[in-house]
Amino acid sequence: MTPRIFVTGATGYVGGHTTGELIAAHPEYQVVTLVRNEEQAAKLQSHWPAITTVVGTLDDDKIIKEESAKANVVLQLASSDHIPVVKSAIAGLATGGGKLIHISGTGVLNDMSTGPGNPARKVYDDVEDIKEITSLPETALHRDVDDAVLTGGSLHGVDTAIICPPIIYGVGQGPIKKRSMQVPFLSEAILKRGRGFTVGEGKNIWDHIYIGDLAKACVLLIEEALKPQGGSAQWGSEGYYFVESGEIAWKDVAEKISSITKELGQIESADVDQLSVDEASKFHPWAPVLWGGNCRSRATRLQTLGWKPQGPTVWEALPAMVKAEVDALAK
Repeated sequence: MTPRIFVTGATGYVGGHTTGELIAAHPEYQVVTLVRNEEQAAKLQSHWPAITTVVGTLDDDKIIKEESAKANVVLQLASSDHIPVVKSAIAGLATGGGKLIHISGTGVLNDMSTGPGNPARKVYDDVEDIKEITSLPETALHRDVDDAVLTGGSLHGVDTAIICPPIIYGVGQGPIKKRSMQVPFLSEAILKRGRGFTVGEGKNIWDHIYIGDLAKACVLLIEEALKPQGGSAQWGSEGYYFVESGEIAWKDVAEKISSITKELGQIESADVDQLSVDEASKFHPWAPVLWGGNCRSRATRLQTLGWKPQGPTVWEALPAMVKAEVDALAK
């Protein structure tokens, strides 16, 4: 029987790139994507003629249940913060026997215990620290949805995996959305401000991952899910996967963006200012989380499956990302 993969978020940045990677790696799979309207359906089917589209939203319980029940794997890449779609997918999978792969984010680890813009020492390993990771406070970003995946899967007997990326960089290759969040948002803020900045000293640390390497990680988990007993992957309470290729301090990112924008003639100086949380929040309300805290993780679990990041470095990818923001603001 041909494997059937139901994808939410295929019109988005991560979902679009990952769907393309999945189709290229496995043209034999039947890929079904959820879209909001017929216009999106037409764009996706023009880009990927072999896919099937279903019109609906993340709140369409009946549609999500029906498609999940027919799927061998549900790849939920539409949102890290939408509990209803997780509940509907698990309910459908409970009747069909498939598995759920859900995207979260290392914002769940956000650590500002040393103050905004300062480094924190704690690094979370997704094998050694799994119990701590899956029992973080409910107030942590994404934690309520992570819990809905874990408890829902356990309750209904559905195998689940949570894939948890940090800063995602690179220009996406999906047909609609090609822009990530943290680096583009900072680039846009620097362009509008006319000068680079950090939150505090900007010595706080985040992990990062290239969009193509994240997509390959998702495809790898799908491949394992389709093997007997879920292959070599771990599911449920142990099925939590960080995906990272290294660390950066936000000061270094701000300095590089400022240098690139100066070279492009968009700002006069590559100097970087230190802003308070309140000052930085004027440029984005999520500034403390996006650029002020620490999110440090280690992708040990994926590496045991043979996954290795192979994409360009964040420094190699930044010029194209910044240029995209310059072009967007010029429109």
